[in-house]
Amino acid sequence: MLGDTLVPLSDATLEFGEELATVTLGIDALDRKLYQTDDDYDGVACINLGWDKSATYADWDEARAALDELAAKALTLPEPDRRLYYSQACISLDSFCAWRQGKLERLTDQVSLFLLSDGAPMSEAYMVNQCKRLDQYFDLLGYKGDLMERTQRWQEENAVPRDEVQSTMTELMGTAREITGTFLPLPEEPYKVATVDGGPFSARSEVMNLQVVINIAPIYTRPALKHLVCHEIYPGHYMQFYLRRELWKQGFAAADGLLSVTNHSSSSCFEGLADKGGQFLGWTDTNDRIFEIYSDIKNAIGTLSSYQLHVLGWPEEKVEDYMRQWPLLGGEAAIKSRMEFIKDTTRAALIWSYWRGDQAFDNVLCRLSDEDMPRFYEYIYGRLHTPSSLALFI
Repeated sequence: MLGDTLVPLSDATLEFGEELATVTLGIDALDRKLYQTDDDYDGVACINLGWDKSATYADWDEARAALDELAAKALTLPEPDRRLYYSQACISLDSFCAWRQGKLERLTDQVSLFLLSDGAPMSEAYMVNQCKRLDQYFDLLGYKGDLMERTQRWQEENAVPRDEVQSTMTELMGTAREITGTFLPLPEEPYKVATVDGGPFSARSEVMNLQVVINIAPIYTRPALKHLVCHEIYPGHYMQFYLRRELWKQGFAAADGLLSVTNHSSSSCFEGLADKGGQFLGWTDTNDRIFEIYSDIKNAIGTLSSYQLHVLGWPEEKVEDYMRQWPLLGGEAAIKSRMEFIKDTTRAALIWSYWRGDQAFDNVLCRLSDEDMPRFYEYIYGRLHTPSSLALFI
């Protein structure tokens, strides 16, 4: 069970986390003051689980000066992974401030410096290889026709009617919670499922309201809903937030973990952890493995679609037509939802976090044994990570 061998962070690092949380909320306040136009704006710190101290900055230069001081202090922290993580976190926040000053115009630079991830988009060679993997599964299942026809048949055979999405999610959530409780301490408060018809997302976790909101405009298969349960709730985002707060209360984790920061160095590993939920639960069958490939295709195409729109300057219609060349699930509503996501310039770089987060976890999980997993869970739920700091797990 998580915590049996958990080592608290040093006093210096816990103090640093408080300083970083305070600076981050100061940057969030400045950003909202300058750019918030409606109640839907997420800001820099889109979720705050309980940190109540905020710095006050008159402008971006003042905020960046505070980050410079923190970056120097990060290099003195005793834990190697925290030195790396916090140094990169300061770079990430400083880069966001520079972008707000108009000094970081290229999208690929934003990806590399906001997320501290590889800024290259998906290649077509990568997509061809993923399509070959799907064909191999469909050969085993005896499906006939080309890949698009097979994809359509698989989606139809596994589709969940719109009016059953909420009940199916609730059912799957019960099973996921039970399995998660075998290796993580569970919150007493259960999560709820709500639905909306339309929006720039598939699912959105509203942790402060203890619910996940599902956009029922796209078509969902049962494996897709199972993946969303694992990603958004158990053992994904809800458990991440719950354990960040509980471990902070117990003195094991740092205060900056109380904040969920968008366009941030922690974003890729935040999403990657959630995407590995089904694997952590050992709750996958053939259809789940097929959906994992489709999910990877969606995440990979997201990077290229954003690149096409913002770097190559393609019109929206051309970007959407390109998406249709590949085996995507969810129908036209899923394509429209993805376009709404990447058109938002505050989210255009963030789309990389899903694909690069999966890769960051794959690069570590491939070398771990079952005996390593309890320590690994402590490492990933008890501390925030960049892909680089995640790789320091031994």
